[in-house]
Formats: sequence, C-alpha cells, structure tokens
Amino acid sequence: MKPTTHVFKSTATSSYREKMFFTILFLFVVFSSFSQQKISGKITDANNIPIPGVSVLEKNTSNGAVSDFDGNFQITLKNKDSKLVFSYMGFVTQEIAVLNKSQINVALQDSKEELNEVVVVGYGTQKKSRVTSAIASVKEKDFTRGAINDASDLIKGKVAGLSINNGSGDPGSTPNITLRGFSTLKGGTGPLVLINGVPGSIDTVSPNEIASIDVLKDASAAAIYGTRGANGVILITTKTVNSEIAPTITYSTFATTSNFANKAKFLDASQQRSLRAQGVTLPFTDGGASTDWLDEISRTGFTQNHNLALKGGTAKTNYIVNLNYVDQTGAFTNTYNKEYRFSFDVNHTMFNDKLKINLSLLNGTQDMGIDEGIAAYAYRQAMIRNPTAPVYNPNGTYNEDPNKLQYYNPVAILNETTQDRNSTWQRFTANLTLDLLPGWDVSAQLSKNKNTGLTGYAETKQHYSNTINKRNGVASRSTGVTDNDYVEITSKYHKDLGRHDFTVLGGYSYQYTVNEGFSARNSDFPTDAFSYNNLDAGNGLSDGTASIDSYKNDSKLIGFFGRLNYNFDNKYDLLFSIRREGSSKFGDNHKWGNFPAVSAGWSINKESFLKDVTAINTLKLRGGYGETGVIPNDPYMSMTLYNYEGYFFSNGKWVKGLEPVSNPNPDLRWEKTAEVNIGIDFGFFDNRISGSFDVYNKKTSDMLWDYNVPTPPYLFRQITANVGKMENKGFEILLNTVPVRTKDFNWNSSMTFSHNKNKLTSLSNDLYKIEGDFLNTGNTGDPISFETHRLEVGQPIGNFWGLKSVDITTDGKWIVELPDGTRKTLTTEMYNDSNKQYLGNGIPQYYAGWTNTFTYKKFDLSVVLTGAFDFQILNTQRMFYENPTIAYNMLDSAYDKVYDKAVLNYNQTYVSYYVEQGDYVKVDNVTFSYNFDVTPFKIINAMRLYVSGNNLATFTKYKGLDPEIKRQDPLSQGMDNRDKYPSTRGITLGLNVTF
Repeated sequence: MKPTTHVFKSTATSSYREKMFFTILFLFVVFSSFSQQKISGKITDANNIPIPGVSVLEKNTSNGAVSDFDGNFQITLKNKDSKLVFSYMGFVTQEIAVLNKSQINVALQDSKEELNEVVVVGYGTQKKSRVTSAIASVKEKDFTRGAINDASDLIKGKVAGLSINNGSGDPGSTPNITLRGFSTLKGGTGPLVLINGVPGSIDTVSPNEIASIDVLKDASAAAIYGTRGANGVILITTKTVNSEIAPTITYSTFATTSNFANKAKFLDASQQRSLRAQGVTLPFTDGGASTDWLDEISRTGFTQNHNLALKGGTAKTNYIVNLNYVDQTGAFTNTYNKEYRFSFDVNHTMFNDKLKINLSLLNGTQDMGIDEGIAAYAYRQAMIRNPTAPVYNPNGTYNEDPNKLQYYNPVAILNETTQDRNSTWQRFTANLTLDLLPGWDVSAQLSKNKNTGLTGYAETKQHYSNTINKRNGVASRSTGVTDNDYVEITSKYHKDLGRHDFTVLGGYSYQYTVNEGFSARNSDFPTDAFSYNNLDAGNGLSDGTASIDSYKNDSKLIGFFGRLNYNFDNKYDLLFSIRREGSSKFGDNHKWGNFPAVSAGWSINKESFLKDVTAINTLKLRGGYGETGVIPNDPYMSMTLYNYEGYFFSNGKWVKGLEPVSNPNPDLRWEKTAEVNIGIDFGFFDNRISGSFDVYNKKTSDMLWDYNVPTPPYLFRQITANVGKMENKGFEILLNTVPVRTKDFNWNSSMTFSHNKNKLTSLSNDLYKIEGDFLNTGNTGDPISFETHRLEVGQPIGNFWGLKSVDITTDGKWIVELPDGTRKTLTTEMYNDSNKQYLGNGIPQYYAGWTNTFTYKKFDLSVVLTGAFDFQILNTQRMFYENPTIAYNMLDSAYDKVYDKAVLNYNQTYVSYYVEQGDYVKVDNVTFSYNFDVTPFKIINAMRLYVSGNNLATFTKYKGLDPEIKRQDPLSQGMDNRDKYPSTRGITLGLNVTF
C-alpha cells in the first residue's frame, strides 16, 4: 500500500504545483499587460503643423519611437509610471507623465535658440540677433536635395557673394569656390574650410552628416582666423546628439543616371560626304566607315549613394554613427569615383555635467580612375578625328595616322591607359570643455589629420605614345602624405549684468604640417602584365626615360587670439577681436603679424519709437572693419634654395652641379586684406519678408609677385616679394519671402544677388618693378601660342587682351580695328601689343541664385536657379575648330559665313570674334518628393521618396558647351578649355527611411 499511497501523493503534489505555476504565469501576464501601456498621439508645433522625426523616449530607458510625417507616434511603455521625453532640434524638449493615459497630443514650442537663429562664428556660436558681421547661415532644412556630391552642392546659389563653379562632368571633380572676388595673385584663392573647427577639405565630409554651413564673409568675422581668412571662412558643422534620444536608424539612398548636357557639333560622316559631293576639299579621305567617335569612348554615367546613420543615447552619453558609400561611373570610359566614409561622434558628460567630452573620428577612402585631363584629351581627339575612319584596322590593331601632328585614336587612349588614384583621410578630434565657474569654461581641442595618396599610371605597348616612340610601355607610381597636428585651447567667460551683457574669449592655436612624397617612372617593359607594380622590370635607364624623385617639407602656424562681445540693453552690440600669428613660412624680419577687427550693431526695431510697430520684426544696422591675411602655398619661399642639376667635369670625374633656384628674402610676409563692411538685416510682417543687404570695400596690400632682379648681386634671376595692391568692392543682397502660407500649401522663396568690382592698384614699389606697369598672362595653347590676358595697374584682373576683329574680307581674311580706330586686313606682322586692346573680362560682375520651395500636404517641390552676368568667355573650341583651313575634323559651323560675308580662309588665330558674352541662367536643381505617413512595414517610422534633376537647362547666348567656367588661376579667368570634360545632366531617384 505504501507504494500506491506514495504514487498517489506524488501525483497530487505535481498537479498542485502545475496549477500554481499556471496561476502565477496568468497573473504575471495580466499584471504585465496592465503595467505595459500603449501610448499614441500627435506632435505639432505652436501653429498646429505636424512635426515629423520627433524623438519620443521613455525616460531613463532605451525604449523609444519617432513621429511619422504627419506627426503621429505610438510607443509601448515598459513602466506605467514612466514619463515620455519629446525632443527635436529647434524646439524645447518636453517631459510628460503618462499615468493612466493612452492618448497624448503634444505641441512643441520653438526654442529661444531657434527663434534667434543661432549661427556658428569663429570659436563658438552666437545668436543671429547679436551678430555684427556679414555671416550667412544655411541650415539642413534649407539644403539643396538630390544628387549631392559634396558640401558645396548643398548651398550653391544660397549665399550671396559665394561663387561655386564646376562645369565639369568628371566624377569626383571638386568645384572652384571664391568669395567676394580674388584677393591674391599667387596665394590660395579659396575660403578656409573648417569642419567642426578643424581645417579640412569640403569634399571629405559626407553631405548627409552636415547639420549647418555658416560662411564668414567679411574681415570683421574672419579676422580671428588671421592669415587664413582673407578669402572668407566656411564653417561646416556636422550632426551630433546633445540630449537623450531614442535609438534611431536612418537610411538614405539615391541613384543617378547622367549624360552629356551638351555636345559639340562636329562634322559627322554623312556631312563630310555631302561636302565632298559639293566639291569642298576636306583634310581627310573617305575611310569608308561611319564612326561616332564620341560614342566610342562614352557611356551613360551612373551613380549610387548609400548612407546609414545610427544615433541614440542618454542625457549623459549619446552617439551618432554615419556610414556612407558612393559609386560613380563617369560619362567617359574608365572614369569612375568610389568613396567610403565612416564617422563616429560620441558625447559624454560627467562631474555633475561640469566636464563635457566629445570624441569624433572620420575615416574615408577614395578610388578614382582616369583623371579629368586624360579623359578631356581623349574627348578632343574624338572631336577632331575623321568620322569616316574605322576604330580598328583589319588586323585588329588601332587605326592610327602617324603623319598628323597630335592626332591619336581616342579609343586607344582610354583603353590602353591605366590610372588608379587612391587616397585616404583620417581625422581624429577630441574636445574637452570644463565649466570652472558659472559662465566661465575652458576648452581644449586636439586633432590629428592624415591624408595619403597613391597614383599608379601605366601605358601599354599599344598606347599611341609607345607605338609612335617605339617604346614597350611606360609606367609610374607616386605617393604622398600630409600629416597635420592641430591644437587649440580657448577660455570663455560670459556675464549678464542686467542691461549689460558681455562675453570674453581668449585662446591659443598651434598647427604643424608635414608633406612628403615619392615618385618613380620607367619604360620599355617586357610585358604589359606588370602595369605600374613592377617598375624595376623596365629598361628606361638605358635611354634616360627613367626617373626617381622624393620630397619632404614642413611648416608651423601659431596664433594667440582674443575677442570681446558686448551688448547694452539688448539693442547695441560691439565686437572687438585680435589675432597675433606667427608662421615659419616667412622671413626672419616678419615672422609675426597682427590681425585686428571691430564691428558694431544697432537693433533699431527695439527702440521705443519702433517697438509698437508690429510690422517690423527685425531691423538691425551693422558695421565692421577687419584685417586678414593670405599665407603662401610654399613653405621655404624666404630662403635660398638650390637644386642639383646637370654635371661638370672636375679632377677626372663627373660631378653633379648645384645651382640656386630662389633668392633669400628676410622681409617676406603675408599679404594683408583690410575690409570695411556695412550691412542691414531686416524682417517684416511676421518675417514673411526678411533678408540682408551688405556693401563692402576690401583692399589687399603686400601682394606677392615674382620680380626680375640682376645677377649678380642676386644669385637667382627672380625674387618673390610683397609689393602689389588690389581692391575689391561690391554689394550683396539676400531676400527671403513667404508669398503663400496656408494650412495645406506653403511657398517659400529665397533670392541672392551680388556684385563685385576688382581693380589692381599697384604692382611696383621703389625696390621691385615690372616693365610698364602691366604683364601679359594666359595662353591659348599649342599651336595657337598667344597670350590672352593682360594684368595692368588701374585695371581689373581677368581682362582679355588681343586683336579686335570687326569684319572679314570677301576672300575670308580678318579685318581688325586698331586702338586708334583704323581698320586693316590682318597680317602676321600685326601680332604685337601696339595693335591690341581690351576685349572684355572673364570674371562675372554679378551672381544670382533663386530657390523656390512649394509644399502641398505630403508633396514638396524645390527649384534652384543660378546665374552669372556681365562677363565674357574665350571660346577656344571655336577658335581652334571653327576653321576650314585646319588638317583635322572641324565644327559643322566652320563653313558658315563669318559676319554673313564669307567663309573664313585664315589660319587659327586669337581675335575678339571668339570672345563671347557668357551671361547665363541655369536650372541647377529640381526636386519633387512625397512623404509617406503610412508604410507597409511596421518598423518604418517615416519614409520620403523623391525624384530630382540637376543641370536641367541653361539659358545663354554662349555657343560653347557650358558657360559655367571652372578656372582657379586669377590671371586667366574666362578661358573655356578646348579639352574641358563636358558637364553632365543627371536624373536622380532617391529614398530616405527612418526606422
């Protein structure tokens, strides 16, 4: 019986335990369902407009959600007593208790910072209402959308006075950027670019990472950067997380197809055969083929861009990670650009928020194919090649014609050339800010930048240069490294004393840069298999075609700076700053320089006589003066430099010679630019109309130039000295309007307009002079070797200088007008300065941009127009190929009558007939998008789909490919290269998703 009793008791006990287990489980589920609350609601602003992308976070947890494009959100709480934290950039963060609530509607209030439009200035931020200098600020919401290559595309046409020109379809091509004209002849012409306060390149940071771009336009704002600020300063601020935020993943992608926006119209095979049938003698015989040479070397370009961002964290520690991948194939064969970018930014606060630590890392790689110059040269050969000639000979070799000078098969150029251009960049930055006392903090920034580059180049045995020169291939390899150490220590103190408010900033800056590199070249290889990876296999040493080279240089830049900002009664603002800077690049007598600035502002709308005028929201008068500098590009210009060159026979053996290549100049110093700026900011009718107007005058002195000197007493025939003077003056207008604002439809319009007038005021002094106060510069290029520009005191830079053609004879000869007004038939004896005159100027006098954004419910449309006016372009393509006397293929307009009189019968030459008006208006970008509020995937909080087009249309009278000229050299502005990589037109499909 015991066994039976034992079994019975065991079964009863087991059943009891099972019941207890399921009872407890049931109660746990029931209580869990009560403890977990589902909360939903809608988030709007003060005007009841939905706000998408708001972070909704259960406090003190990682549980969160994000509002969709209609402002709706839904979250399941882990604790019924929790609070929800609603945060979004530009709005006040709100905490709301949700006990026993299932529905919450939240109206976020604009933060004071947003209402005052905080802008980034030198070494800090400042409310726009307190700004006394000319500063333009573009926030992320105002960036241009679509196929964006780098940061400059985001703000093109949006900053008055900032010129961004590309005009090239080369993948990876960087634009030429200038601000308020040219202030130097030999120094760098582009603005200083700072990424989170660290010097960098505008194309190294992914556009998806950028939160704002601020441009310091006048010297009173830029003087605190001293020798680097004469061309303005572009401050790029990347996205960061400064508060508690729910973990969020954002993915964006776009794909772009691109083709040539414009093609030059050269004679095709049928046109040539038609001309021959009419008895016209052409430079080619009929080769029996019909070849479109441009099609043979081109294709439809394709770009894909993927960006993944992750962000999250608590109020103490938060992070943002960004991954970016770009893959571009160019419109020409073997041209491409691949980029990989990774960035990581983390913030941490400790010691009761007294110490703030920010660590950021940027790593990028770029791989590019054949460069712009090689592709453009192949393009030239495609244009001038006989369209009736075949690509290949019957035996499979490339069809070449060695009897014509500089006439090569373009397919062979691209197919038989290998060029790999690889670069990497790493930037690590640490920022530490310690709040010592209320209003007083000390910051330290340490940054390490390292950029490396490798270029490998190889020409196969079938490359035209090797078949002509009887060589078995050419290869080269070069490397370069730039290492930059950057340290800045600043201390800032702010005190508000009622009607008096002031901020004092002081700091120290140190920058050390090392550049080094190596290159080697060889030829005559046994096989093409090595490419550029086995240079020692070549036999170029035997014929002197092999070479090897290396270099290394360094420079230091040290600065001490201070700034005082003072405000009285919230109406009157004053700024004073000074920077004392020293550079190793300068002579012993001028290692240090001072760069002061002062500016003031008056908020007129806050005066008693206007405070009741509700139509005026902002009316502020600004005025400032500052001095900035231009630093030379080369580090040892003040020293005597020698090169080992040639050999001489001494004591029975050959000794390598040593020759001087520069003279010492202990007085070498930076170029200085002093600038006066007066501006006014305005806002009317609840800021439905707002903007600014600025007028400026900046004078550059001590400009560097190379002067001829006698030898002896000098060792070298030239010396670099500070002599020249230049003046730039102009005005800038920014006008923002909101023509329509309703519940469902909004129209925002922003227009920029600027004018700059340049003049060279001096190029000689008592020690150094040039002949006649002028220099002829620029060159049309082989075989038309004529100087195209003149640099003359009293005149602006960029002036075209040449023969003024006014007519043509009945037999096709040019008739030119001489400076005295007489007209003569052109002969070669007339090619001298006494017969030439000014033909125009290659620098636009006016720039304009117009952005219109239309929003209707979930749809939005953005249209960006840009334009440049009152300038001329030398159309070198027409000058070279609109001529029936040449021995190559030509433009189909070559047989048109010049001046409606006769067909040209004169050798290629530079005359004013080819200097054209360059004015243009471009439809630069059009983007149409739709914002989804409901998606089939529950994990997706928001989604945006868009289609975009760039460089869609150009309105101009210019007959060349593109009137947007990318040319950095100030002395040859307006020259449109015959070998320019043609610009492209792109159509983009894009998607943004938030998880």
